[in-house]
Amino acid sequence: MRFYETLYIVNPNYESDKLIKCQKGIENELGKTKSRIINHRIWSKKRLAYPIDKQKYGTYILLQFEAVQVDKIIDFDSWMKLNKQVLRHMTTVLGNEPEVYAEEEDKEINKKDDSLSDNNELKSDESEVERVKDEIIDQINDEKIPEKEEDEE
Repeated sequence: MRFYETLYIVNPNYESDKLIKCQKGIENELGKTKSRIINHRIWSKKRLAYPIDKQKYGTYILLQFEAVQVDKIIDFDSWMKLNKQVLRHMTTVLGNEPEVYAEEEDKEINKKDDSLSDNNELKSDESEVERVKDEIIDQINDEKIPEKEEDEE
């Protein structure tokens, strides 16, 4: 068994329903090869290096899978070339099993990072307030000391 990764580009004007339909069609075709899908997610919309079918942008979709019948991957690759929805694709062999992508974990990590940065900002704001407060107190004390000296004279 080998692990593969296919990165394919579809029309950037597809709405989410059309993208999901496209993904399902590719998953069904890959299912004919008796492969196990590990990750299949929309990566992002990016500008292309050169226009493809009069498109300057494309939606990149990442597909990672484990192939049981390696000889059927050639048929899958040919099908991807003939698929009108796919502008370009590339399949590579992976050295080891890819980790399962969990979108929720990324969101939780980002939330933790945001809360940590918020806490750091609050701490820096608090330290800044303390510093300014100390400076003001020092200035007031400096002003009061000469006044007392003047009173003593």
